[in-house]
Parts: sequence; C-alpha cells; structure tokens
Amino acid sequence: MLKRQNLLYITLGLLILIFSLMIFKNYSKNFELKKEEKKKQELVKNFNLSNEINEFLNKNNLENQLIAHAGGGINELTYTNSLEALNQSISNGFKLIELDLKQTSDEKLVAVHDWKSFKRKTNCCDNLKFPIDHKTFNDQKISNLNLLDYKKINEIFSENKDLILVTDKTNNFELINNQLNFDASRIIVEIFGQQNYFKAIQSGIKNPMFSANSNDIDFIKKYNVKLIAIHTSELQNHYEKYLELKNNGVLIFVYSSNEINFIKKYQSVATAFYTDFLSPASPICKASNCKTY
Repeated sequence: MLKRQNLLYITLGLLILIFSLMIFKNYSKNFELKKEEKKKQELVKNFNLSNEINEFLNKNNLENQLIAHAGGGINELTYTNSLEALNQSISNGFKLIELDLKQTSDEKLVAVHDWKSFKRKTNCCDNLKFPIDHKTFNDQKISNLNLLDYKKINEIFSENKDLILVTDKTNNFELINNQLNFDASRIIVEIFGQQNYFKAIQSGIKNPMFSANSNDIDFIKKYNVKLIAIHTSELQNHYEKYLELKNNGVLIFVYSSNEINFIKKYQSVATAFYTDFLSPASPICKASNCKTY
C-alpha cells in the first residue's frame, strides 16, 4: 500500500513538473515573440524611403511611371539585361531601370535573369557548373549584346545621376551594399519574403520594395510598408485592395505591360509599370509582342 502511495506521489510530482515546464516554455516563447514583434515595430516606426525616391515617384508623368524591364527590350528581345538595352533605355528617356542581379561563383554581382536561360541564350559553359565565375560571365554575349557586371553598372549609374536602379532576384544585401557603390538613395531593392523585409532595413537598404500579393495586405498595413511590387494579375483581380493601399500612401510597382491602354486604365492606382517595349519617348509599342503579362 505504501509503495503504491509513493508511486502515486512520484507520478503526480512528475506530472506537475512536466506541466510547469510546458507553462514556462510557452511563457518563454510568448516573451520572445513579443520581444521580436517590438523590435520589428521599432524598426519600421520611423522608416521612410529616401527623399530622392519619394520626390521622383510623386511626379505624375510618363517618365516617372515606366520602368525599363530587365534593362528594356531591344531588337525584339526581352530579359537581356545587356549594356546595349540599358543604353537604349537611357536614350529613350527612362529614369527607372530594372536589372536582374545574381551572383557568380566568386560572389560578384552580374545582370542575369536566371542561369538556365542564360546558358540557352549564350550557348555557354556546357561543361561548367552554374553559377559560373565572374570572368567567364564577362566573356559571354547574348545575341551579340554585351553583358553587365557590377563594375559597368556602377560606371553608368555614377555618370547618369538622374537614373534610379531597381533590382530583382538577389537579396544578398551585403553584396548590394559592398559592390554597388554609387548613391544608395537611388537604388530600389526588391525584397522577397516578409522576414527579409526587416533584414533589408537592418542592413541599411534605403529603398526596400516588398514583393507582394493579396495575402500580404495585412502585413503591408501592419508594418507600414512604403513600396511594393505586384503582378499585373494581382492589380486586376484585387483592384479595390490595392486602391485602398494606394490611398493610404503605399507606392505600387506593377510588372509587366507593353500596352499603353492597360497603363492608362490602372495608372490611378499603380505608381509605375515595368515595360519592355514602351518608353517615355514613344508610349506606343511597335514590337511584335505588345502584351500584358
């Protein structure tokens, strides 16, 4: 009988201990979550985009509403991210230039949409593993077009002080800060993932642009996100939600359209549109692919 009572007391004691540990663990978890939430709120509380970006994007003209997608279309080609495409876009009056940035195997930033299409377009490197190194990249061409690395990007954007770079693909904030050495207030970095948004601000990215969809609306409101990028279908399917964000001061970049009628229809909500074949100098698409996609 005594042994049974002792066993009962031991069991009861273990249950109390387990229950206490569960309560403590849950308390600790909630404490850490509240601590993390407080850090996030403090981080975004006084955050603003650079004066250069705010001033530029609040001007209501075509020059400020069109973004040269992947450097801009050239010779009926898209996604070249090439030197010639970039120079053509500058000549056509673009001030917003988007480039896809990835890193080479030796950690240099280069303008390329993705390595799979790069290999197909250049016939490069059948026996090499991707990503390739910086030198090998610079030796390639896409349809006789010269490619861009961080050095050429720095040179062009340092010479053209009215240009704004919009980045895509990479969220390696350390490389962006270290290798893009022209005025950081003229760089907009597209951010992928909610946690990366806070990391970007912590890393000193002056103009983080959150890549969003309708599932992120509450996040955008809660953390006072200033600038977002959305797909054209998002704008079409959730017009009222994005109109509300716009009316609350959120700047909205929309990708991608080569139709001036689409842009005119939605320019009351969208701040700027990515385009391949429209331009401030010629807002009429003359290419064979004048679509919204």
